[in-house]
Amino acid sequence: MASNDRTTKAQRREAARAKAKAMREEQERRDKRARLTRRALIGAAVVGVAGVGGTMYVQSRNRPHLSGGTIVSAKANTSGVPGPVLSDASWTYGGSLEPGSIASGATIVEIFFDYSCHFCAYFENLHHDEITSLVESGDVTVVLRPSKLLRSSWTDMAMNAMGVVLDEQPEASFAFHAALMTLFARIFDTKDQSMATVANIVAAATEAGVSAEVSAGFDAAIKENRYAAWTALGDQTLKNYGVNATPTVLVAGQRTDLNSIGTPTGLTDLIRAGGVAG
Repeated sequence: MASNDRTTKAQRREAARAKAKAMREEQERRDKRARLTRRALIGAAVVGVAGVGGTMYVQSRNRPHLSGGTIVSAKANTSGVPGPVLSDASWTYGGSLEPGSIASGATIVEIFFDYSCHFCAYFENLHHDEITSLVESGDVTVVLRPSKLLRSSWTDMAMNAMGVVLDEQPEASFAFHAALMTLFARIFDTKDQSMATVANIVAAATEAGVSAEVSAGFDAAIKENRYAAWTALGDQTLKNYGVNATPTVLVAGQRTDLNSIGTPTGLTDLIRAGGVAG
């Protein structure tokens, strides 16, 4: 049985490597399209192209953008936003897998993502084990920055389910975040939209250790879009940072080239080398 487990894990890692390669190639194509678009524009606009379906929007060149490498101190503390979430829609893990934890002196790794972004899912699947290790060791504080960049209803479903977990069983949120990404990668890979159901989100939550009592609340939260304010706050933060593609990863405040960390230990190697690949 142990041998089968090792084989399965090796197969998952090999699949993740292949998906990471596809992610890097897509990022290169996306960056090239963005460069060509920028050259064609006249005046104060920059066009960002991101994600599935070539989502596009225009940003003002003159808008001041926030810089990375910092964690806001205030909680959002408002209706429609989970309790552990900060005033910019993010939540953190550092030194432990409890949301809101921050490791003193640790490298800050910020991940801008959309639950409907398959490259975000591939990134999470590839790096989950090392991020877990880096967080638990106190080497890193991870700042998760959600958005609805791709305007998909699946993002609303995932955000509402995650909101319930953050509010009612926060200790399971780290594992549930990974489970949501794994579920979406499976939906995307199979091209089976019928899998995008509350029942499958509940099943993913169960695998992540979320109690049945908590996951029973997913359906109502999704129907009400209970955490819509959180999603909107995340979208605003994305714009404030000038981020126009997901996943975008900042290490110590610097955007990281995903080509350079496309292995299961890529983030660890980068951080321990004391450099930023950008």
